Amino acid sequence: GAARGIGRCIAVKLAEYGADVIVNDLKIDEDAPVLSEIRAQGVRAMALPGDITDCAKVNEMVDKAVAEMGRIDVLVNNAGAYPALGVLDVTEDHFNFVVNVNLKGLFFMTQAVVKKSMIPNNYGRIVNISSCDGKNPGRGVAIYSAAKAGVIGLTKSVARELAPKGITCNAVAPGFVATDMTAALPLTDEQIRAAVPLGRMAKPEEIADAVAFLLQSDYITGQVLCVDGGVSGRTERQPRLLRRPLPPAL
Repeated sequence: GAARGIGRCIAVKLAEYGADVIVNDLKIDEDAPVLSEIRAQGVRAMALPGDITDCAKVNEMVDKAVAEMGRIDVLVNNAGAYPALGVLDVTEDHFNFVVNVNLKGLFFMTQAVVKKSMIPNNYGRIVNISSCDGKNPGRGVAIYSAAKAGVIGLTKSVARELAPKGITCNAVAPGFVATDMTAALPLTDEQIRAAVPLGRMAKPEEIADAVAFLLQSDYITGQVLCVDGGVSGRTERQPRLLRRPLPPAL
C-alpha cells in the first residue's frame, strides 16, 4: 500500500535512511511518483504490483523481490481498507474484503517474507500498521476494528515466535491521519480539535517517523505504538465524535 498516503511517506522515509525500497501496491509501475522520490535519495527502488489478498501472488511477488534485491531485511505491512458499515449492513462480501486486505494479506505477506528471506538471514524487522480502532473501537466500524485488533494480536504472537530467529515485530496504531481516506469522512476541524487532545490530525510523515523508529530498534518487539495525538490516553468522557454515528450503507 505504498503508492500514496501513509505508505508513500514510509517508503520515502526509509529511503532517506539509506534503504533500497520495494514498493508494493495493487496497481503500480516504474513511473509512479513515489519511485522517483525514493531514487532521489540515491537508493534503488522497485515497483512490485500485486494483490496481497492472493496468496499465490504474494509468494510470486516475494520471490521476485528477493531475486532482484538479494534479500528483504524490513517488511512494513501498510495496505489497508476502510469501507465502514454498521453491523446490520455488513454483507459477506464486505466482511471478506475488509478482513482479507487488513489481516489475511498481512499474515501471508509476513509468512512469505519470513520464510524466504528473514529466517535464512537470521535477521528481520517487521512493522504492521494497525489502528486506534483496533484498540478503542467506535460505532460503525466493527469489521475494520476486528481486523485491526487481529493485527495487534498477530503482531504480539509473531514477535514471541520469531524472536529467537533475530526477527522483531511491532505495530503502529494511528488515529486520525490527514490522507485521502480521512478527507472523505464528514468531520469538521472543530470536531477534530474536540476529539484529539493535540487538536489536529497527524501528518502521514509523523506515522512514518514512528515506523522508522521501531525498525531501527534491536530490542523492542511485540509492542503497539499509538500515534493518535493522545486519543488513547484520554481519561475523561469521550466526545461524541469518537462515538460517531453509523455510516450510511454503501
